[in-house]
Amino acid sequence: MATAVEGYEFGLLGALSGRQGGRPLDLGSPLQRAVLVRLLLAEGRRCGLDDLIDALWEEPPGNAVRSVQTYVYRIRLSLGEERSRLETTQGGYRLDIPERAVDALRFERFIRDGEELRAARQTGPALRAFDAALALWSGEPLSGVPGPYAQRHRRRFAELRLNAQVARLGCADELGEHARVATELISLIADHPLREDLYALRMRALHRAGRAAEALAVYAAARDAMIAELGMDPGPELRDLQTRILAGTEPDPVGPGVTPDTDQVTTAPADEVPAAVRPQQLPPAPGDFVGRERLGERLRLALRPSGEAVALTVLSGIGGVGKTALALRLAHGNRGDYPDGQLYVDLRGDGGQPADPADVLVDFLLALGMPAAAIPATPTARAGAYRTLTADRRILVLLDNAYDTAQVTPLLPGTPGNAALITTRHRSLVPAGATRFEVPVPDQQEAVAMLGRFTGDAEIAADPELALELVHACGQLPLALRIIGARAAARPGRGLGAQLLRLRAEESRLDELRAGGISVEATFQVGYRALAPAQARAMRLCALLDAADFPVAVAAVLLDQPEAETEDQLEHLVEAGLLEPHSADRYRFHDLVRAFAARCADREDPAADREAALVRLTMFLHATLLQAMSATERAGSLSVHLFSVPLTGLRFADAAEARTWLLAEHSLLVSVFSRVLRDIPAASQIVVAALSVIASSGLFAGPAHQRELERVTDDAVAAADLGDDPALPSQTRHIRAWLGFIRGDLTAAETDLREGIRQSRDGDDPLTLYMSTRLLSVVLVDQGRGAEAVEYFAESEAVGGADDDPSSPAYFTQEVARLFTALSSDRAEVDISAAEHVFEVSDRLRKEAARR
Repeated sequence: MATAVEGYEFGLLGALSGRQGGRPLDLGSPLQRAVLVRLLLAEGRRCGLDDLIDALWEEPPGNAVRSVQTYVYRIRLSLGEERSRLETTQGGYRLDIPERAVDALRFERFIRDGEELRAARQTGPALRAFDAALALWSGEPLSGVPGPYAQRHRRRFAELRLNAQVARLGCADELGEHARVATELISLIADHPLREDLYALRMRALHRAGRAAEALAVYAAARDAMIAELGMDPGPELRDLQTRILAGTEPDPVGPGVTPDTDQVTTAPADEVPAAVRPQQLPPAPGDFVGRERLGERLRLALRPSGEAVALTVLSGIGGVGKTALALRLAHGNRGDYPDGQLYVDLRGDGGQPADPADVLVDFLLALGMPAAAIPATPTARAGAYRTLTADRRILVLLDNAYDTAQVTPLLPGTPGNAALITTRHRSLVPAGATRFEVPVPDQQEAVAMLGRFTGDAEIAADPELALELVHACGQLPLALRIIGARAAARPGRGLGAQLLRLRAEESRLDELRAGGISVEATFQVGYRALAPAQARAMRLCALLDAADFPVAVAAVLLDQPEAETEDQLEHLVEAGLLEPHSADRYRFHDLVRAFAARCADREDPAADREAALVRLTMFLHATLLQAMSATERAGSLSVHLFSVPLTGLRFADAAEARTWLLAEHSLLVSVFSRVLRDIPAASQIVVAALSVIASSGLFAGPAHQRELERVTDDAVAAADLGDDPALPSQTRHIRAWLGFIRGDLTAAETDLREGIRQSRDGDDPLTLYMSTRLLSVVLVDQGRGAEAVEYFAESEAVGGADDDPSSPAYFTQEVARLFTALSSDRAEVDISAAEHVFEVSDRLRKEAARR
């Protein structure tokens, strides 16, 4: 608990408390306490209103500003006569409470003092400073305080406490308390089994206590824990410590707390480096490797030794595409060109903790024969020693899973005759002089051959069509195909058909693509976790699109941000190997990456946010369709009758540009509209309005696109029948009837028109009633039912209004006809004769109705 200073004491390292002059303060509600914590930890600096709001909520409520102002007012009241300490500043507040009155701030001060004293070799005073820091704790820090700011600082204080405990035990060990330190570390290691510094400290303490065998057992336990949890060996510090203990030397030859003089580059004398050491570190190449012949041949040529430069080759591609398998195949195949050895390292570049090249250099130097005691301390010196040892050799270095150019540069040999082969998900990783090759998803034929190698060719030969469908369900991704092979081997009686059945369910596809500790989802997860929050959000929201590809403008609408910012985030996803560039301003996901990102969206983004993004995009697409209509010479008064949205959409210079846009985005429109109709019924009205524009204006292109439009319209009819808007059922049926009429299906058109007319009469929708009765009269004429046609035509005339009245249905229909002709007449794939026929028949019916 904090000590009273100037009348105040605040305890944050446990349940939040506050006292003034020994009297407890009423700290108010949990959210008021969160505001107080934010002000206290600002250490007398100004806190903006936005800072306080962000401290309380991830998604602020509408009354956030008023609520924060109320909490500040109540905090000021709780300070009593000292309320002036909470000062209102420009756009925020400042709380004048000294550091010594807040236990968390004193805790951090003691830690800083301890670190400075230890660096100055004042171990005893340092130990006392760490003891004083740890004595301030009384429980979980900021217990019961809500909000993201408090949560972040809970984690931060816990990490600081653990570091202080380690530093305190380090001081005690330096002062000779080896046995006590070793004992206290047992529980700390149990609580933090992946902290290498804890294992290192216990190894040193046990060794100095004369218990070398136990110290080595600690290393073995650390190694088991690292491999089980991370799939990797301990770092160089622990390995070097093990080596020194095995050799019977002092764990810290320069003494605790002393930093060696490492300015000079030192290497072992030549007679201490065995000339015959030839490292053979390559993992085995996959025995079932198949395909990639053309790319492999280009890579073999690029990896040939050169007398002019180091042969540098970079393989990039998405996770699971087979970069490492290809690289190992090539490296083993080229071993004869590099008789002095092969070095290998997994640089962990697709995760959150890429390997430190300085640590990798230790491993490389040891593999090249340098004694551990001779390895330089600084990264620069190690790199120099590495280049020296490889200067007169011909060595191939395989740097797998690299993060960036800075990481690989120190690991590259420096002299011609050597080679480095680098694999990475990051497209921009290209060291000077390197040749980059993109490893693509294999084509269909190669993918089937891969599947045959993994499952057995007999399975493929038995049903080639099933194999093709299975390959497609796997997105032709080699990792997914390998998993299918492993599952087939585990259950030989089940057959590929059963696996395909499971993969057809998209929501569980990723669950099926895992076997024997490997998983497509886990492969993508590693890269996803390394993204910044804004980039991860961009990936999740763009995965809501089911289209093959999408432009920057569409992504910007989904993300609700400027295009420049959106493009920057998409380029980061391309760089991370999670998105592919498709053209100058378009991008696309691999099918399985999209499925993974969509799953992340379901898990991490509220349903309301996902729906808002799709509705925003639907409004944008509808607004753009209206702009396409306006791109013709005469759009007239169409906007009077059309459903409008608050967005402006894209603008077009002319009808040709509008048609080009629709051809490019047709699949996108269909996928977005289908998704909204299925998942967001409340937004059906926007989709119906957009379908009306497409159908009535002739903006769709060709019979294939019309069939897709008909399928979406079927969904719209079903959604309208289930919805609450009385106008939508008749509108959707008119759209479907018009599409059926164009197709020549008069029976289907008549059925929809009759039902739509009944609904529009009941729903007071004169425009739809006019258009439907007019079209039904034409349908009836074409079926030889003229008398009945005249009756419906007369009804259309009764509700149509004057042809020269811009607000009338009749005028609207004329405008639609002109628009349809303007947008469609010069396109061979669109038959405008249906529209012309409607008006020819209407003219005849008008004359006949007049005679009657």
